[in-house]
Amino acid sequence: MSALLSLPTPIADVPADPDAERVWLADVFAADALGAQYQLVRELGRGGMGVVVLARDLALHRVVAIKLMRRELALLEDERTRFQREARLMARLTHPSIVPVHAFGEVTLGAERVPYFVMRHVDGESLAERLRREGTLKGSEVRRILGELALALDYAHHEGVVHRDLKPENVLLERSSTGAGGRVILTDFGVAALPSYDAQPMPGFSMGTPQYMSPEQLVGEHAIDRRSDLYALGVLGFTLLTGRPPFGGRTLRELSARHLLQRVPALARLAPDAPTSLVAVIERCLAKDPAARFDSGRELHDALERGAGFDWKRWTSALRAAVI
Repeated sequence: MSALLSLPTPIADVPADPDAERVWLADVFAADALGAQYQLVRELGRGGMGVVVLARDLALHRVVAIKLMRRELALLEDERTRFQREARLMARLTHPSIVPVHAFGEVTLGAERVPYFVMRHVDGESLAERLRREGTLKGSEVRRILGELALALDYAHHEGVVHRDLKPENVLLERSSTGAGGRVILTDFGVAALPSYDAQPMPGFSMGTPQYMSPEQLVGEHAIDRRSDLYALGVLGFTLLTGRPPFGGRTLRELSARHLLQRVPALARLAPDAPTSLVAVIERCLAKDPAARFDSGRELHDALERGAGFDWKRWTSALRAAVI
């Protein structure tokens, strides 16, 4: 288990000086590479690899999201290559539930070279924001969100891409003018893997968010595939229904051991109002053995659809009432 301790501390955990960051962003957008076409509006968020801002495209009269590499990482050639690789991965994926990339470039600030890429702006909020506001979501909404994400993942997997970092922060909910649930959009492919390129990860080293990582991803000893993303989708579903991931821990070692060895807490008990069919789908996603999970995002989606048409909990309740 000692290998599990080699996960790096995310740079996102290191607080940045807000005033210095604002000045830096203003300097970046004053440079010709960006300033000639884009006008900075405001910061949208930041993660381990970059900061995302809202900007106006002055040439095409539209609002876009621009992800800039964090300045401390832009000094590292390996990280710059990884950032460009994320942009290329996203650019090759064309799906309604995956954020499209419009352009890639670099800004030169003295000795600094800051890579960036331009994406479609999703007018809405992250799933993490909604979860913080509401605590838990209804079963019907969880089923819809998981179903749309399952199809997005299925498409990415067929393109040879494993996301590896599915979590509420990387899921966007588009605002709907009709009041119905807006489109669910998957973003942030910063640690995504191409199995043909990343076939053998370094033993004992994993990338992702531990609370949402599959047992095989946490161990980092085997090449992971699409079923690792489906495990993360199960963790996401569990979290949306209960307000917390299935496993926690005071240390990475403790958290990893629980993912690897402990049984998943009884979801039906923690979310008694959730449809039985939905609970069954999520629990199958959370199987320790990848072979026991769904084989594909499409298969998972279809299981969710079948369950939506027939609620076992309602049927058994009605039957019990009729017998009594």
